[in-house]
Amino acid sequence: MTSASKKENQLKRRYDEELTALITAVHQNYSTLLQLEQNAYDLPEDLLILEKIAKVKYLFLLREVKKRQLTADISAPKKAKALKWRKRTNHAEDIFHPE
Repeated sequence: MTSASKKENQLKRRYDEELTALITAVHQNYSTLLQLEQNAYDLPEDLLILEKIAKVKYLFLLREVKKRQLTADISAPKKAKALKWRKRTNHAEDIFHPE
């Protein structure tokens, strides 16, 4: 490998890590605004606009992650474990019979 390709790989890895951190933060912000919208009786228009902006940012970052073929766990693993959710598979017994 040449020095230039090593540098490109390091840059790609660094930007991929930054993208992963950014999408995690944006997802957290978006989900917080969604919960606020669902639980509030009357929301100011400013918060609705912020929620729409957060949604657009999140969808844009998802497309970028898909284009770069990255994987990032932005879900809540503790919540999934507490509720005993399992990873989806194509097996009928996994889909129709919970643990």
